[in-house]
Amino acid sequence: MTQKTAILRVTGMVQGVGFRYTTKHIAYKYDISGTVKNLDDGSVEIQALGEESKLDQFIEAVKKGPSPSARIEHVYMYMNAPVEERRTFDIIY
Repeated sequence: MTQKTAILRVTGMVQGVGFRYTTKHIAYKYDISGTVKNLDDGSVEIQALGEESKLDQFIEAVKKGPSPSARIEHVYMYMNAPVEERRTFDIIY
């Protein structure tokens, strides 16, 4: 099983709309570990680690907008970026 990492920066209306909460639930669905946090510029950063095909599915789900209230403008992706190893997917406050 090949592990893959990604850092995603999501811009648009992604804060205050349940984006981090629903992203966490999508991560559980695809067995992804990592973190999601709000950034000062209004975007959200996701650090993700998982089996390659599941990570790809997770990224596609995030691009579609995990929260019905969110409006995604752009998703910047940094594949195979170094991320902190975790066993869970956590919201960072």
